[in-house]
Amino acid sequence: MVLATLTLLIALAQQDPTPAPAPAAATPATPATAAALEILDLGNGCQLQGRVLRSTEQAILLDVGYDVLKVPTAAVLRRVPVKAAEAGRIEKEDLFARAELPERSVAEGAKVMGEAVVKIEAAGGQGSGFITNAEGWIVTNFHVVEKEVEVDVVIYPVGKNGLEPRTVRKAKVAAINPAMDLALVKMEPPKDLQLETVFLGDSDAMHVGDTVYAIGAPIGLDRTVSAGIISVTNRTFEGRCHFQITTPINPGNSGGPLFNLRGEVVGVNSAGYQGFQGLNFAIQSKYVIDFLRNRDAFALDSTRSENGVHYLPAPGKPAARDK
Repeated sequence: MVLATLTLLIALAQQDPTPAPAPAAATPATPATAAALEILDLGNGCQLQGRVLRSTEQAILLDVGYDVLKVPTAAVLRRVPVKAAEAGRIEKEDLFARAELPERSVAEGAKVMGEAVVKIEAAGGQGSGFITNAEGWIVTNFHVVEKEVEVDVVIYPVGKNGLEPRTVRKAKVAAINPAMDLALVKMEPPKDLQLETVFLGDSDAMHVGDTVYAIGAPIGLDRTVSAGIISVTNRTFEGRCHFQITTPINPGNSGGPLFNLRGEVVGVNSAGYQGFQGLNFAIQSKYVIDFLRNRDAFALDSTRSENGVHYLPAPGKPAARDK
């Protein structure tokens, strides 16, 4: 018993009295830097915008919000960073606004911008238009409101029970530019409704092959969406410079917006070439911006006798009787 106790004491004495060092505290992980928001210019003329999650020699992983795309690095011509301050930035002018918007599919863009598109009904026919200002300012074609001082406007707000179309009577034709086939209409918005508006884009930034889509009321079929591409960026038609587009345009589409994939209005659908399928034209948005900025120069004088008066055509020459 005494021997066992001595053996235990000797063993304890031979141990290192220095306490073992405490394990090092775990170093807190450095928060990951937010993925950079970039625009990728592709070799096929398209653009993608999203957050670059990873970039290798073979591929770029791009988060576009609802999915992650694997873009081959060889297909990317240029990568342009988008400043956080510019993403979603809105620049407002008197009757319209511009914005830095992300690219969306045609389906998403039509859903977001569709409520800002209207149908215009006049004594001489009907057409389309789009709201540029929440106080009720609408752009359309001059030939849609020609010889009119007042028109009816059909708006398409979406309520709790779905689509709730309304007709606003006696909207005034405020300004006209017959040479550019543009007109400005002012309606009184319903007091219980906040109007949705479009953003005007840079038509000079569009290229041949870019996807565009129209929303309008061809032959009275309201809320119709049609898509295509830009065929020519500077086609002269009826003395005016237009986009030539493959987007189907029919009577009733006139005055409606032509959107790019960012949901910006880059043109006003003006005409389709009768008899030839696929030849359609739109007035570039740069002319719309100039028209809105200088609307006072194009103000309609409703007191002039030729405005708002519809003249009946002269009777035809009687057919010659057989003797």
